[in-house]
Amino acid sequence: MSQFSIYISVPDYLHQWLKNEYWNPETARVEFPRGSAPRAVMQSLLSKCPRVDLSHHDHSGEIPVEVPTFKGINPRLYNHLPEAGKKALVSTIKRMFHHMMWRELSPLFTHDVQITDVIYAFMDRHGIERTEKNWETIRQMYHRMRKKTALQES
Repeated sequence: MSQFSIYISVPDYLHQWLKNEYWNPETARVEFPRGSAPRAVMQSLLSKCPRVDLSHHDHSGEIPVEVPTFKGINPRLYNHLPEAGKKALVSTIKRMFHHMMWRELSPLFTHDVQITDVIYAFMDRHGIERTEKNWETIRQMYHRMRKKTALQES
């Protein structure tokens, strides 16, 4: 296990989901499992830390993510993820969330269920706070996914 972390900014619902699903309380950071897409992104895009002093950077609002140890990549040297790499990592995390959401919610909507209840139950199960903003964000995401699927099927 590496002692290094990178910090990323994600929307509130993702921050809460990451803490619920991947948080290691002992290290106080997100740790993705081996073979996961976020680890593949990091393995490909980690670079040597630039010579500028980043130690005074304010990480409030950001979530720490473990810099894993990869074969042939020393985390003491390769522990920096440039901005483009952070965007790729966040994009990958969002796609993981979308896949999980689709997998869990799509079977429910073939039945006559109240969307409000289903979304709130989904949020409760994954540690996402019951705020109007989180609910509307997830509802909109799911609505777009259903609409896209319906267009592809027709």
